[in-house]
Amino acid sequence: MEETKEFYDFCIPFNEDKVLLKEVCEKLVVLGYKTIAIELFFDHSNRENIKCLGDVFPKPHDLLWLETFFQNKLKILQRITICYADALVTHAMTNSINLRKFHIIAGQPKNEAALAHCCTSFNGDLLTFDASNHIYVSRKAYQLAVKRGLFFEIKYSPCITNTAVRKDLVKIAHNYFIKGKSKNIIISSGANNIFELRGPQDVTNLSFIFSLSKDQANCAINRFGRQLFLRAECRRLGKTIMVIKTCGPVVFSDSSEEKNELGNNAANIHEDPDPKEQPSKKKRLF
Repeated sequence: MEETKEFYDFCIPFNEDKVLLKEVCEKLVVLGYKTIAIELFFDHSNRENIKCLGDVFPKPHDLLWLETFFQNKLKILQRITICYADALVTHAMTNSINLRKFHIIAGQPKNEAALAHCCTSFNGDLLTFDASNHIYVSRKAYQLAVKRGLFFEIKYSPCITNTAVRKDLVKIAHNYFIKGKSKNIIISSGANNIFELRGPQDVTNLSFIFSLSKDQANCAINRFGRQLFLRAECRRLGKTIMVIKTCGPVVFSDSSEEKNELGNNAANIHEDPDPKEQPSKKKRLF
């Protein structure tokens, strides 16, 4: 199992300009982030992508140069965000080999039907939204998604750059609070440059406008990130076999034998000492 450390930012859009992508990662290290995910966006609702022969989904980007540069400083994961409008995406995901190479799979529904499918049947780890679509999750769908272990993502960088998007995103976050008390919320940046990034403490303060409590805000960039990673690893690995090897001799003991031994030791402690060792006590006759 791979190790991850706090803090987490699971949405850094991929940039073909290596210099800009490297600057963003360096800024994340300075702010205190230890685990990030580079996002590849894929629109499955596009007809050209649906009619594509073979594997529909693309291969992950080659980030070996980035992982080598930030070795022991930053854990870099591969993420794909699938934007779709119908349940046909399930068949494409089942037969895809490239999809298994990503660490995290996120779904972005485009309509209410796709939203219901994403909460009930989507074989992914994360559910994200485009604030401009104006679709809201129902109470039943939200609770079902939480039971399945899905996490809901809120991106804070659009709030910084666009006032209109900020209002829509606050409405979505408030809907999370009404329908499910803001359970399983992940906060990511979605930043394309270093000016849109914020530190963990600033993100915690910013999350109050998203109707999150202090504990929920801390979990959104810390504990839930670890849970999301473990869930994604379980989905990727499936059923596995664990082999445990011992480094020394193995001693098996029965609990009944241990109790008898403890009882004997206790009896020996309370026994009277040897009378020969004690000085003799004689009664005085006169």
